[in-house]
Amino acid sequence: MDHKMAPLELRDHIIGFLKENKDGALGTCMNNVPRTSPVQYFLGEELDLYILSAGGDKFNAIKDNPNVCLLVNTDYLDHRKIKGIQVFGKATTSLHEKSLQQEAMKFVPNPHLMDQRIKDLNVIKIVPEEIVYLDALETGDRTKQILRHQQVVIKEDQLTPIH
Repeated sequence: MDHKMAPLELRDHIIGFLKENKDGALGTCMNNVPRTSPVQYFLGEELDLYILSAGGDKFNAIKDNPNVCLLVNTDYLDHRKIKGIQVFGKATTSLHEKSLQQEAMKFVPNPHLMDQRIKDLNVIKIVPEEIVYLDALETGDRTKQILRHQQVVIKEDQLTPIH
């Protein structure tokens, strides 16, 4: 890794990457069984993320366990050539907080297209607690920079050699 980023610099890299992409995998857990769901997301304030969805078991999982993880990454070339983020946080849904639909409308990328459709969709809001950022595309360096409570923590990858 070239250098440890300052919190605002890392935040800018995270926001830039999230804006460059829109697809991710949402990890939830219900009855001690993990699951992932393909989703599309958009950014709100303070790195909050919104997901619009018709429904599914992810809503039941969030009701039982609001701890979630959203993975957003580039195509997986190999274990040394990838860029992505993992957003760990607490999720709420419009099934229990009806105001989330109106809140999400403030940030949806194309609000004029969503005016009618959002009434038929549910909203998931993720408030991040920790965001793990990895950019190993150019150098293959898998050192992760973690944004937690406006502080940056470095986690160097300990790859186990295959014999």
